[in-house]
Amino acid sequence: MLTALLLAAQLLLAAPPQQAAVQKIEVPMLHPRVREWAYPINDVKVKSNEVCLLWPGTPGKDIIYKIQLSADESFQKNLLLGDEQEWAVFPVHQNLAEGKWFWKYAYKTKDSKEWNWSAVNSFLIVKAEKSKSSPSAKQMLANLKDQKHPRLWSLNQNAETFSANNKNNPEAKAFVASMRKQLGRPLPEEKPTRPRDTTGMNELQKKQMVEFMYHGFGNKVANPIKDLCIAFYLTKDKSFISEAIRQGLHVARMDPEGYASRDDFNNGNIIEGLATLYDLGYDYLTQEEKELLKKSIFIRGNQIYKHLPNRFELQMCDNHVWQHILRNFSIAALAVANDIPEANKWLSYVYEVWNARFPVLASTDGGWHEGNGYFRVHYKTLIYLPLLFGDLSGRNYFEEDWMQNLAYYILYSYPPKSTSVSQGDMHENLSDIVRNHGLFADALSTKINNPYLVWYAKEIRTLYPDFFRANDDFLLFRLLNYKGEKVELASKEPTDLPKSRDFRDIGLVAMHSNLNDVSKNVNVFLTSNPYGVAGHAHAAQNALTVNYKGKKVYGGTGFYSNFSDAHNLLDYRSSRGHCTVLADSLSQRLGEDGYGWIPRFITGNRIQYALGDASSAYGNLTTSFWLDRFAQIKIKADRKSGYGDAGVKKFRRHVLQLDSNYVVVYDELESVAPIKWTSQMHSPYLMQEVKTNLVNAKVFELKSDFVQSNATVFSSSNTALAVHNKYNYPAKNWKGKTDDEGNIIQFSNQWHAGVTSASQSKQRFLTILQIQDKVLKPVKNVGVTKGLQKLQIGEWTISANLNINETPGLYIVSSDQKAVFSYGNKEMNVAGKPVKIDNSESSVLVENGHKQEVSDILPAVVHQDIGK
Repeated sequence: MLTALLLAAQLLLAAPPQQAAVQKIEVPMLHPRVREWAYPINDVKVKSNEVCLLWPGTPGKDIIYKIQLSADESFQKNLLLGDEQEWAVFPVHQNLAEGKWFWKYAYKTKDSKEWNWSAVNSFLIVKAEKSKSSPSAKQMLANLKDQKHPRLWSLNQNAETFSANNKNNPEAKAFVASMRKQLGRPLPEEKPTRPRDTTGMNELQKKQMVEFMYHGFGNKVANPIKDLCIAFYLTKDKSFISEAIRQGLHVARMDPEGYASRDDFNNGNIIEGLATLYDLGYDYLTQEEKELLKKSIFIRGNQIYKHLPNRFELQMCDNHVWQHILRNFSIAALAVANDIPEANKWLSYVYEVWNARFPVLASTDGGWHEGNGYFRVHYKTLIYLPLLFGDLSGRNYFEEDWMQNLAYYILYSYPPKSTSVSQGDMHENLSDIVRNHGLFADALSTKINNPYLVWYAKEIRTLYPDFFRANDDFLLFRLLNYKGEKVELASKEPTDLPKSRDFRDIGLVAMHSNLNDVSKNVNVFLTSNPYGVAGHAHAAQNALTVNYKGKKVYGGTGFYSNFSDAHNLLDYRSSRGHCTVLADSLSQRLGEDGYGWIPRFITGNRIQYALGDASSAYGNLTTSFWLDRFAQIKIKADRKSGYGDAGVKKFRRHVLQLDSNYVVVYDELESVAPIKWTSQMHSPYLMQEVKTNLVNAKVFELKSDFVQSNATVFSSSNTALAVHNKYNYPAKNWKGKTDDEGNIIQFSNQWHAGVTSASQSKQRFLTILQIQDKVLKPVKNVGVTKGLQKLQIGEWTISANLNINETPGLYIVSSDQKAVFSYGNKEMNVAGKPVKIDNSESSVLVENGHKQEVSDILPAVVHQDIGK
């Protein structure tokens, strides 16, 4: 399987882009869970200052690697020889000259003398960059050798400035006042932070509950230590550092193997707290106290490091490490480098991996493939590690393409006073802007020169002033960047931005009718994820989310009760829980091989358009990670539980937003044998069937106090409609999970509608959604001729080919004929004038005489434009 995958992937990646309007991807996955091929290869073009060599790891203990890089294939010219290392990444850390470069890697065990060399790979530098390159890990350590404590946050150089700048800062004064309450407090006990009753639980649930009960213990005991250290540097009041030492030494004596701190999150937070005390309190610690701290830091740090090299850097994403532990461990490694000899290797490792892999779950478009529910768990790392490594390297990581585009991802995927995309774990917790998101956006706006993000941050401060009235994860960042007075950054409302934006690296298109005024906004998301269902992502390829006035109308359903309990796997994470299509009542598969992608996108004034392709998303669940999760709860991933191979060959979904109130969805579906297809919609609000006289159509409506909506679903075959409010597996908050404010979350039933076709090997659906606060307009059937369904709603006429024996086609025109969309047609007529179509399989939008024609564009990973 691995050899076949490697061969198929490399053949595809090496091939030039096809010229056909419709393109296919026929490899098992685009982003494997563990790296399976080297990068950069096949003469891919790379920026001269961003060359990072990545390769598949070699299993086994005591594996070491080295690389050779040269400007000629014989490895004689401009030869760069890498040192022996334990990890399978190599950032080059220098600007390479224009031209073709060659590289190879080798591995061996530490006790072996013979190196095993790879084939020679090549890449192209088209233009040499003039920007300063970051230092190598060896240079970085050499620069650090003579630096005195405190090293963190450059306080060895800026301590006086830090204190002076914040002398009259109201936020600093409030923080210091809160820290005085810490003085002399009782020392913490090693006990659960959120006790729960485990009566009646099975062994797996009890194990998970114990972890849940101690979750947050590391933060509880480490945060006061760090905060007291900062209070000391703000005030020079030694009572703060004395209290930090008292609490820190107590925590240092805790058992690293005890329930309270052995968990990876808790251990990571504790090592960061102890290392911060060691660094910032260095001049106030006795030698004996330093030795106690170093001993605890070494034990805890070694527990982390031994699980990283030749594993972590090869993973698509080890979530817990990227979320928290990498930040904790990097801060600790810098704080004790040279003082603990092993910490130099720790620091070299995290520095190299950061430079080679950041950002881990995207490439350049600013998105995050797991959705915003879990993206926010990474926020703290995405602010502090660019600062930390920026101080070490002199490189401004906030200027990276991904960081710059992140401003737009935040704006389009999570507008102010609005909910977000209903995809990914914990998506249901984002019914409004949550505090850590607002704080993150505010912090980011000071580092990224983007007036729209500054506007966004100002909106957050205006709408949610309480977010900024207490200690929080980003307070230190704000204090470090406070310059003694408020700096007014350029701000601009997003009125001149396009109504839609695509984030194809992560498979998301965001459409808006009014981006800067949520009270008037209809917001449509289409997701089709090239990363598949990895980590906290869901089987939501070609899935819709529709929000109105900042609230979800249609979208993902269910609750994040646990990462992989029965409700999660059989409903919430599966396609059953999303506004997509079931194939023979079966979900898309979980795993990296259950992927989708966005081939087309157009943004206009009155019409927004996107095409998603989920043809590769279906099939048997084969990923060992997810099979193990099913085995743990004693359920098989078979047809009975909603998984299996229905023989899907094709699922292409065209989504259009018309003006402010209409959404059109046109689905093309094919399978190897006749099956039933179910087009699903879900909502937190009551849905019910409405009788209709329309031919081959089913209608259901939704009403709430803020919205009226209905869906009219036409089909190429006879259909049945089912509307109900039951989950496939009940949602139960058996852990007693709480929201951001500490309130127990009520796991309520929600509403589900499914339109199921007759058994067909080819099927088409046409869905027309209305979303508004006024009386709904009727859908009028203008006529049906040979499967061509012609309809009228409001100011729009919609023609769709539902005849499965004919070429698919869609044609939409406004009543004034100033806005026209065409797909699958050979010609267009706009206001009585013919418009040339270059390819009959392309998608074309003409508005006010301006034509946009698009064909399929393969994901960047297929072209090998990315490697991280």
